[in-house]
Amino acid sequence: MKKLLLPLACIVSLQAADHDLYRHSLELVGGYAFNSDDMVLKDGWEWGFRYNYNLSTTQPWEVDAVQFAFDYQFRSDYVGGGASSVYRWGANALWYADNPSDLTPYALLGVGAQFFSDEGHGTDDGLFAAIGAGIEYQIRGDFSLVGEAKYLYGGDESALLTTVGVKYSFGQ
Repeated sequence: MKKLLLPLACIVSLQAADHDLYRHSLELVGGYAFNSDDMVLKDGWEWGFRYNYNLSTTQPWEVDAVQFAFDYQFRSDYVGGGASSVYRWGANALWYADNPSDLTPYALLGVGAQFFSDEGHGTDDGLFAAIGAGIEYQIRGDFSLVGEAKYLYGGDESALLTTVGVKYSFGQ
């Protein structure tokens, strides 16, 4: 019986963070960008930074957090020669699943803008809409591992960004 109580006590002590408890969080992520053929830019590695402002919500369909995201795709080759880096800035609304486990899925909707360091190959700076989902695994109350996939659509150009990283929550 004691062998069962110790793991149970550990699980209870590491319950998922109450997103209403921590007002702010920072994420550092890395991943891979899958660019559409219309972008004429090959797929490539990226890194990103996120700031989340958690909202106090009482209704199930209210936005749980507002996320400000920056993604930087490393210098990637164009089809046919040349290279460019991509800078993406965005704002997303997050909805967390209301569950008592350490693993918390979420959905996101957002808008943003992307900028290319080289404009000579048919890709255009511009606005995009984002839709995606992620999962957060709570290590302890203020540290989490995160994974996210979001699809960006901006007119003729689109990309799928996949990232994993760490999240630090603060501001009780």
